[in-house]
Amino acid sequence: MDRQEAEAADRPLFPGQSVSEILGSVRALVADEADLLAAEANVAVRTLVACVVFAVAAAVLGVLGIAALLAMLAIQIVESGYSWPVALGCVFLTCALGSAALIFMLRGLTLQELFAASRGELRGKV
Repeated sequence: MDRQEAEAADRPLFPGQSVSEILGSVRALVADEADLLAAEANVAVRTLVACVVFAVAAAVLGVLGIAALLAMLAIQIVESGYSWPVALGCVFLTCALGSAALIFMLRGLTLQELFAASRGELRGKV
């Protein structure tokens, strides 16, 4: 700081000037906060999109892995001397049993106390 700036900082301001400077500072603070909020929202959206993409990719790879295991099971059954319809029937039975097990697990989750209470509140039954 040179002498003129120091003398200008020491001089008292008129009430109109001080209010104007305060309002200018508040505007700058609000603008900075808005920029910060926008930057944080941008990072949050990018992170959410990346998480969704990775989750979908992981689910697709998991389904393909299970399909490969079931294909190997069908090929092993055919190599054991059974026909393709029998092998595909075994794969279908395995899929149906797995699906039923998952449905019963999901039903068990929905019957838990807290979820049942909130489900009743959503339906209007208290």
